Amino acid sequence: MIIGLGTDIVEISRIKKAIERTSTFLEKVYTKKEIEYISRKKNPYPSYAGRFAAKEAISKAFGTGVREFGLLDIEI
Repeated sequence: MIIGLGTDIVEISRIKKAIERTSTFLEKVYTKKEIEYISRKKNPYPSYAGRFAAKEAISKAFGTGVREFGLLDIEI
């Protein structure tokens, strides 16, 4: 059964700037497991952006948006 469908596109540069500008961005958006996994990559920003887009798409599929439940409630 399909509950909903969500899609999202995020610019990698936007996520990179957010990470560099805000010291708490990673902890507010990504779980510890996601951060540990992505931080091992040579260029982590595409992975961070992809996961951010996936989390937003999931919230759209549920029809709630990211305000109804936290991004930390979703682990990609």
